[in-house]
Amino acid sequence: MPEAVAEELCVKFRNIDEIQGFAKAVNQFDGDVDLKQGRITIDAKSLLGICSMNIEEEMELQVFNGDAEELKELIKKFLV
Repeated sequence: MPEAVAEELCVKFRNIDEIQGFAKAVNQFDGDVDLKQGRITIDAKSLLGICSMNIEEEMELQVFNGDAEELKELIKKFLV
């Protein structure tokens, strides 16, 4: 059975530098997180996965476990 999503946040990137910063920040987070855009879902800690998405559109960040407030602080500049 798939793990339940504890929290969902919207994120957006303007360029590859922001994607790199986001991936670095998310990798400091101890919990499990995915990025979802339409029907595509990838591991939010995967730089290559994020680069395969359409960065011109918002993405939904799904937090499955861990301290969501800590994560929000790490990625606050990417939140929509």
